[in-house]
Amino acid sequence: MARKRASKPTTTEDTTTTTTTKEEILTNIKETKHPQETNNDQPIAPPKKGFIFKLSLLLIAPYFYLLFFHYQIQHDLIKSILINAGLSLVGFFLTVKMIPVASKYVLRRNLFGYDINKKGTPQGTVKVPESLGIVVAVVFMVLTIVFQFFTFAPDSNWLVEYNAALASICFMTLLGFIDDVLDVPWRVKLVLPSIAALPLLMAYAGHTTIIIPKPLIPYVGLKVLDLGFIYKIYMWFLAIFCTNCINIHAGLNGLEVGQTVVIASA
Repeated sequence: MARKRASKPTTTEDTTTTTTTKEEILTNIKETKHPQETNNDQPIAPPKKGFIFKLSLLLIAPYFYLLFFHYQIQHDLIKSILINAGLSLVGFFLTVKMIPVASKYVLRRNLFGYDINKKGTPQGTVKVPESLGIVVAVVFMVLTIVFQFFTFAPDSNWLVEYNAALASICFMTLLGFIDDVLDVPWRVKLVLPSIAALPLLMAYAGHTTIIIPKPLIPYVGLKVLDLGFIYKIYMWFLAIFCTNCINIHAGLNGLEVGQTVVIASA
């Protein structure tokens, strides 16, 4: 006759030990998935909204004066500009709201750096989150896509080049994020913009002519020169130059911002 083996008597101490071990394992798993911020992970400084508002008002006031009082502009164009301004304002608040959220996830993945120009000071030990440009890029692309709804008709000829430009921006954003994560060497960075510029170059259907400067007209014999496919090669190299020109200055404490302002004001 078979007998059932007597189970080993469980004591309260064994049960407590098992429960404690399970709790420790669960705690370690939670900390691995959602690590808590340490005291060294200082929060991002709040945006200087007062300064931004004053600077924006200083720059926008002359623009709106020229737009509404100085020049006679078509009503449709004014409507488009105002819609663009409204979407830009929405994009600003979205970006300000999303950057602190994204910075927490970036810091958890150890994607941060230190401000070398503040080395030796308390601010030099603050972790500066990287790859936050993807937040600005995503907000910009979403609002730019929404802007099509208010501006272009479904059969507009501009939509092809417009969407091709968006594809190039999206491509470059992806490559920039890959660069931050994989630390791509510089020889590869020089080539990446050439790939991102391809959608725009393939969709470009505009003029391929250039105006010859007046001092050179006697030597060239033409006032307008059609470059043909060479013009697209020129655009290709220009895209590579502009992208890397901004990117090289990006690591020098925001010098690319001043460069971008000069380009945008030209």
